[in-house]
Amino acid sequence: MFAYSLPRTAIWKRCPCEGKFRQDLFHRIYVFPLRLPPLRERREDMPDLVEHFAAQVSATNNWKPIKFTAEAIGALQHHSWPGNIRELRNTVERLMLLATSSEVTAETVALALPASSASPEAAFAGTGPLADRVHAFEKQTILVELKRNHNQISNTARALGLERSHLYKKAEQVGIDLKAVRNETDH
Repeated sequence: MFAYSLPRTAIWKRCPCEGKFRQDLFHRIYVFPLRLPPLRERREDMPDLVEHFAAQVSATNNWKPIKFTAEAIGALQHHSWPGNIRELRNTVERLMLLATSSEVTAETVALALPASSASPEAAFAGTGPLADRVHAFEKQTILVELKRNHNQISNTARALGLERSHLYKKAEQVGIDLKAVRNETDH
């Protein structure tokens, strides 16, 4: 079997002619071609794929399951997915890290996905003044590290290379209430 997401002529033109694939080997494996459409052509599969990857990430990392709201799924369906299924899987994990509650919302998706997927730099560029971009980056970084450290303030500060008191100040500057986070962990 031979799985591909390109028309047969495109495969033939790319592989053997560019010297990336031997012509005789190509004919040996090209017995029963399966055309797998890219993710952007299978948006209706998104809810099932997201659920699968979320369960997989939760099991792998021993995390509590996190639900994706319908709005979050809708936002994911509007993305162009140039990285196809691998990009979706990595995005699901990133969203689970960024989720501040037991669910991933459309707002979380907006933080994680670039507004324009024209270039890899777009994911980090953001829009607006530099101070606003730095503010958003710092907030996102602190939230991810808090989640990674199970809301343990001391461990989060250590992982970020900060004194505990500096983490409290920085979190306050970017709009994170660490006292509420600490109380949430205690319950």
